[in-house]
Amino acid sequence: MTPILPSISRMTFQEASEVGLHSRRLILEHRGNNYHLNAGLSDSVHVFTSSVAIYVLTTNRGYGYMGLDAYMPNEPDPINTVFLHSDYQFTETLGCKWKHMSPRTIATKMINYLI
Repeated sequence: MTPILPSISRMTFQEASEVGLHSRRLILEHRGNNYHLNAGLSDSVHVFTSSVAIYVLTTNRGYGYMGLDAYMPNEPDPINTVFLHSDYQFTETLGCKWKHMSPRTIATKMINYLI
């Protein structure tokens, strides 16, 4: 997995309305494609590529969750997602030393749980 730093911005009200949303999402732009992120403004977002896929790791320690979304080119919404929302799930999925792992290591381990 290769970390990348793509452009991430917030949808305009018009963009959200055009796709039938009542709230504005974050948008990731990479190589001319836009991807709708399942991330909030207070989340930490880490983006990686592997082959043609884009993986977005979203973490929020304050709210106690993390998720990994997989995107394919020309697909604005994730094709696979895994979402963890408790210390128990973090430990079960990532092991007892998950707090000391890098975002890249966490994303690599979470790929095995994508549905």
